[in-house]
Amino acid sequence: MRIAVVGAGAVGGALAGYLAATGRHQLSLLARGEHLAAIRERGLSVQTPKGTLTCRPQASDSAAELGPQDVVIVTVKGHGLPALASSFPALCGPDTLVVAAQNGIPWWYLYGAGDDVTPEPLDVVDPGGAVWSAIGPERVAACVMEVLPARIVEPGVVAHTALPVLAFGAPRPGDHAAKLAALADSFNAAGATARLPGDIRATLWNKLMLNMAVGPTSVLTGATMGAMEQAPGMAAVQGRLMRECLAVARAWGVDLPDDIDERLGRGSGVPGHKPSMLQDFEAGRSMEIDPIVTAVLDLARRRGVAVPTIETLWALTALKERVARAG
Repeated sequence: MRIAVVGAGAVGGALAGYLAATGRHQLSLLARGEHLAAIRERGLSVQTPKGTLTCRPQASDSAAELGPQDVVIVTVKGHGLPALASSFPALCGPDTLVVAAQNGIPWWYLYGAGDDVTPEPLDVVDPGGAVWSAIGPERVAACVMEVLPARIVEPGVVAHTALPVLAFGAPRPGDHAAKLAALADSFNAAGATARLPGDIRATLWNKLMLNMAVGPTSVLTGATMGAMEQAPGMAAVQGRLMRECLAVARAWGVDLPDDIDERLGRGSGVPGHKPSMLQDFEAGRSMEIDPIVTAVLDLARRRGVAVPTIETLWALTALKERVARAG
């Protein structure tokens, strides 16, 4: 298949490395800046727990140069997608599948969310429906990155500390089954773990609960995963955040079990890792506050779910970002 990875930074670069390792696909990358220049000059290197994957895919900052694809994997963070909306028509032919690999509540969430839900853009993550109009929810599927703690070591070099665990699924179960199965098979063949759950929304909310617990709290404290796991009282705070998130998921028909204490008790397995939201804050980049926090508040209000801890977290994290950027 012709596969383009849009936003080939830390996560996108890691995914590209595994796809290239199979030798099955014609791979291209949409990237920018020093990272793009390094990939063009030296290729892409992905440092994994089992060794380094290297490849030399076509790389460009122009969607038109890459052209129509069979599959487009989008790893740009949710709040950055609207700015790229105009790029997608050049990448999409009539049968192109767009795989959205973002944290948080995605722009397509209200498509296929239930018979009583109007399929429409979610303005808090897709203002004016720019991404909805450019891609179309009927051609989208999700990739939930259950495990993929990745970072850019230097331009052209990506590293991750745990083998990827990925889940693929369409907003309407059963859509795009053949291409999703082929993608999952490719990642499994390359040494990652990829699965095809029956309900991708359940997997999405499971990951979102963790993002909610560790992302904004790491920004407020500056702590690594391990430091938060060891801090007195921190598990209780994270547990409240996760249970409020769970209540919102259930209000939208996603009936997840409450295994939160067990999840917090077993730890992350990557104690030195900084959550991606903290990495973005320290690098001066815009953070995923809207897809991870603000969108959950929006869905909670629509269904009348009380989420006081998340509201507090949102106010503190948004203020910290404003103060940091103003200074």
